Amino acid sequence: MSFGTLYTHKPNPRTTAILAIAKAHGLKLDIVYAERENKENYEKLLQINPLGQVPVFVGADGHVMTECIAIALYITSQSDTTTLLGSSRRDYYEILRWMSLANSDLLPAIGGVVLPLIGKHLAVRKNTEDCLRAFYTDCKLLENHLQKNKYLVGDQLTLADFFTVGTIVFAFVVFHKVLHAEYPRLTEWFNEIYEMPMFKDVAGDLHLANIPYPTLPEDK
Repeated sequence: MSFGTLYTHKPNPRTTAILAIAKAHGLKLDIVYAERENKENYEKLLQINPLGQVPVFVGADGHVMTECIAIALYITSQSDTTTLLGSSRRDYYEILRWMSLANSDLLPAIGGVVLPLIGKHLAVRKNTEDCLRAFYTDCKLLENHLQKNKYLVGDQLTLADFFTVGTIVFAFVVFHKVLHAEYPRLTEWFNEIYEMPMFKDVAGDLHLANIPYPTLPEDK
């Protein structure tokens, strides 16, 4: 029996961790790809979320939930034995902290750099240089944190790790050379999480691109 329906795009960095954890927990989700080009599915999406944003989860009981962090936490909490939500109240809020950073800072910065390379643009007014600078600032933050911690929340693997890796996959596809050179611990952590079967089974093989990518003026 289906646990519910997930409206998303293919691919969608904000959905990868949700799908991985649902699969690991044995929760069957019906997937609806609702890009604007798919008019029928997009109309269905607008009926449940007038903003037209994904992901959106519709439970088997008809309950509608929007926002990727809320959906990820809800799916993860369906297991009474999961350790992905930490082992203390502090852990839980640290998980929220890193998920929020990945969603609101990392992903928009990555999108502002990567999307123009494939002919798309962010909805916000932020140029490539600003996005790239913000992305590297976040990478430095993660690098410094991961040099002192095995995972984002101490030494325990949590939802925050899967969620954050899901948001930065496209950055590693494009910027893998500079990330490997400048942020070795971040790269090591990313590869460890990505190669975990429960994540890779959903995300698929990582295909690194060898294409020209933007640089900052001081790097030229």
